[in-house]
Amino acid sequence: MLSLPDRFSDATFDSYRTPAASQEEALRSVRQFVENARTVPTLGERMRHLFSRSSQQTKGLYLVGPVGTGKTHLLASAYHTLNPEVPCGFLHSNALFRLNEHPGRFAERVADRCDVLCLDEIEIDDAANEARLVLVLQTLEQRGVRLLATSNVEPEQFLSNKVGPGRFRRFLRETFREQYEVLFVGGEDYRRGRDRSRPGRGWVGPQRVVGAEIRSAYEEDARPRRWLPFPELRDATTTTPHPALMRSLKEPQSLYVPDITIRDTDDALRLLRVVDDLYLAPDAPAFYFSSAVPPEAWFNAAAHAGIAKAIAEKFERTVSRLHDMCEVSEHPAAS
Repeated sequence: MLSLPDRFSDATFDSYRTPAASQEEALRSVRQFVENARTVPTLGERMRHLFSRSSQQTKGLYLVGPVGTGKTHLLASAYHTLNPEVPCGFLHSNALFRLNEHPGRFAERVADRCDVLCLDEIEIDDAANEARLVLVLQTLEQRGVRLLATSNVEPEQFLSNKVGPGRFRRFLRETFREQYEVLFVGGEDYRRGRDRSRPGRGWVGPQRVVGAEIRSAYEEDARPRRWLPFPELRDATTTTPHPALMRSLKEPQSLYVPDITIRDTDDALRLLRVVDDLYLAPDAPAFYFSSAVPPEAWFNAAAHAGIAKAIAEKFERTVSRLHDMCEVSEHPAAS
């Protein structure tokens, strides 16, 4: 669970591109974080930290900014640089929020194995996940584990701040910035650059037109392939356990999903989970889709409020990853 996904196996500080000033600053800060983390406290120092609140630990680092600015690349680079000299774990927040184990006990196990935890893409959209996150962070801090984290949202802006217990709100609004340096990482979404090829493709436009185009591509594809219209994929996410579903989706070399239409938050979350897991899988098939409108319009944050807006903001990462997976072309008549 604490290992780095294969997609980021080649990430290094030298390969990180920094066209924006904030990205240059983030690169410098993460490099400095790594150097600080190499000064590993002894067991006695960690025990003193556990029992003495006057002990000062090097601040953790929290990188926040829009999707596609290379925050995870920096996390993975730090992971590679530290291991094996400094025991380091890598964890996506989704894995944390799916735990059946008490978060405090989980954090204790992490602390037994790691001096540094890289926690990727922190997102909170309900009070239960807020509680899990706060309990894990507090336990890691007490055990002297350094944290390097990324998110698209500043801690004070988490939706659950408005509904969760007061002590968790206070932690995210006040204590968090005492324990962690919050650094903004801006820039353009690198996944949408035009200077590289994508394995898949997306057709956008009137259904009669793009439907025929994706069907033609499917019929001409000589590789092992699967045709799975979006309504059938959505139904499969409700009837098939997610691990089994993902295994079946990764069996072919090409996966065709025509007629993607997001009607509500449930549709958005189901597609988000599938696309994100395909994106991180080392053996994922090439992904092909068709839709009446481009992915940016499927579930736009500007058109929603409350919980739906929070989910739409999370969905922006999925849209970015789709552009990395697929060459998206719009028919002139696309609405």
